[in-house]
Amino acid sequence: MCYEIITEKVKKRNQMKLLLEIKIENIFKANDFTDEKTGQHKIGKWKIQGFDNVETENGMKMKLVDVSVPDEVAFKLKEQIGKVVTIPVGTYVNNGRAGFYGL
Repeated sequence: MCYEIITEKVKKRNQMKLLLEIKIENIFKANDFTDEKTGQHKIGKWKIQGFDNVETENGMKMKLVDVSVPDEVAFKLKEQIGKVVTIPVGTYVNNGRAGFYGL
């Protein structure tokens, strides 16, 4: 899995766009769940899975990672399993590690 930052002119101003290039190993819909803090019922999101190189104390390790994507993106990507695709993403940090979610 790799990513790149693309700068493009949008509406007469520069904006950054982050793109994730990933070989899709699998795509699935996560289970619905209840948020423990709010008690609110949440619908499971579609996720694509791909491998990422993770640095460990003993060297590099391949790890299967999930990237949530909107329904319409998931439906387009269902036929792309086994292929490398590029999707626009947002980022977050969890336990000091960057994660991605599809836009």
